[in-house]
Amino acid sequence: MLLQKYFETRMQMVDECLNEAMTFDKRYAGQLKEAMVKAVIPGGKRWRPLLLISIFEMLTGLKKNNKQLPDVVKAACAVELIHNAAIVHDDLPSVMNKKDRRGHPAIHQEYGNAVAILASDALFTLAFKLMGEIKDAAKANLAIRSLAINSKSYGMIGGQAIDLASKRKVMKINTLRFIDMKKVGSLLLASSDIACIMAGAEENTRQIMNTYAVNLGMAYQMIEDIEKDYARGSDGLDFSDDYVPVSKASYTGLLGFDKARKQVESLLDDCSRSIKPFPNNAVLMEFIQMISERLP
Repeated sequence: MLLQKYFETRMQMVDECLNEAMTFDKRYAGQLKEAMVKAVIPGGKRWRPLLLISIFEMLTGLKKNNKQLPDVVKAACAVELIHNAAIVHDDLPSVMNKKDRRGHPAIHQEYGNAVAILASDALFTLAFKLMGEIKDAAKANLAIRSLAINSKSYGMIGGQAIDLASKRKVMKINTLRFIDMKKVGSLLLASSDIACIMAGAEENTRQIMNTYAVNLGMAYQMIEDIEKDYARGSDGLDFSDDYVPVSKASYTGLLGFDKARKQVESLLDDCSRSIKPFPNNAVLMEFIQMISERLP
């Protein structure tokens, strides 16, 4: 119950911050601003911003009325804006050509490709505006640098580029891991890294948290493959030997169900061991548990 209350209150903080940041005067470029809002609100699970806030609060001891928390929430929302900006670009016909997102038409389906591209670009810039509002200038500078590094061509955008370039090639396991480490893991890495920056964590702690976040993301992505890339067997209920992977360019297609599952378990075990020595780790343990519960 306490963990549920924690997630509810932090989610509310994130949503309030995003709503405030995206309250626009729509007299000018109204369609663009409407598309920006629809790309972010109501949004998905918000687990990147929640992870950032959770790591920060674990490292700072869950202090009540922490004066840094409003700035940490802004940083968390900046990461979420980058994530949603990337989704808008990713859904475009010239990229992954997704027609639906979160049960609604993709932004380009509703507003056209041009407005979708501009909305995504505007969300990127809005993210860095939020980061620039962090009161501690030194921490703001480091946090902005971390978000930029993890978003650029060696980070999330680079992962998108390699994913696109690999569509007509035979996928190799190392390439798939690289794509997910960048496309999925980079913003989780940014979340943990920024949390450590805001908390003033030592370098060793920063490395542990960053590894935890990336491993968590990789486990999540592999479970998605296990869930969606196996066709149902004759009984339609349980995973069994007669299941055939739908895609050869997936973890299940490249490794097989059993090996993919074992790798997920190993990643989650590593996550658990890495944060076990830290006090106030219940929320981060809950992230592991929530992902683990999805594993067939």
